[in-house]
Amino acid sequence: MKQLFAYFFQRQALAWSAAIFWTLGIFYGCSMPGKELPKLHLFDQFDKVVHFTFFFMFAFLWQTVFAKKYYAVWWSIGIAFLYGVGIEIYQKYCVAGRSFDLWDICADTVGALCILFVLKNKK
Repeated sequence: MKQLFAYFFQRQALAWSAAIFWTLGIFYGCSMPGKELPKLHLFDQFDKVVHFTFFFMFAFLWQTVFAKKYYAVWWSIGIAFLYGVGIEIYQKYCVAGRSFDLWDICADTVGALCILFVLKNKK
């Protein structure tokens, strides 16, 4: 994991590209109408695991973009939270077959917060 951080930190253009690509990928996935979503139900609330994973990576990638700033971690977590809320509002009003889900926001936020544990163990 330490090598992965070093790789991204040293290649700022790659970090920006990956973060923007991931952000757009989340938006694309969340813009799919409900009936077009893949039917992958391994267990109840599987979609929360997907939200957790997507927003963990979101926070990780944006944190690497601003890694040299003292506020990088908290900024990436805050932006992940706001992006998650924005996506849920967008889904409620603009995407057929989708709705606002507070538990999705919770999963997004917990996923983003987990970046703190990864960074703490990195040192």
